[in-house]
Amino acid sequence: MTSHDCFIPSITDYIGYYEDCMSKDVCDEIIEHVETQRSSDLNQSTYSSHKGLSEEKQRVLMNEVWFRNGEKFYDSFKLAFNNVINNYSNKHKLFSCQHHTDFRLNKYSEGGFMSRHCDNIHHSHGQEYGFPQASALLFLSDDYEGGEFVVAEEIYITKKGSGIIFPSNFIYPHEVKPVIKGTRWSALTWLM
Repeated sequence: MTSHDCFIPSITDYIGYYEDCMSKDVCDEIIEHVETQRSSDLNQSTYSSHKGLSEEKQRVLMNEVWFRNGEKFYDSFKLAFNNVINNYSNKHKLFSCQHHTDFRLNKYSEGGFMSRHCDNIHHSHGQEYGFPQASALLFLSDDYEGGEFVVAEEIYITKKGSGIIFPSNFIYPHEVKPVIKGTRWSALTWLM
């Protein structure tokens, strides 16, 4: 084999974006459930670093609610995230997921955003098994303006029911651009 026969992957080769991971009907049912049954559970999200809660300028403007094992729609999230994981595993044979955190639903209203950051968190979101190896997101809506998802300098205009997965390390900084109009709904989990 010569040096020009070697495939050298780019960092974007390790970002997986997949459509139709969750049905659009289930996306709508989850949003309706949160708006009608769990609206009081929505809390303003905070930004923490390895030093604790950030007191810098506002780094995030969104509300969040967690879905834990046994709660309504937990199994729907698990099934959809398994679709993302399986698609990714088919391409990256050495990747596997043994554990995941509970599922956090994010609601970005107009003006909402998440500043550029890396997911190299440790025990701050319920991961009992150490550092996450991958971050996975599901997108439950697409009827908003702005709110683009950017990871490793790649911009994704995500579709309702789609999912994305990428390594949780410093090479994959990501952010949510400000929502200009409407409400952006997404969910995430960290994989170990």
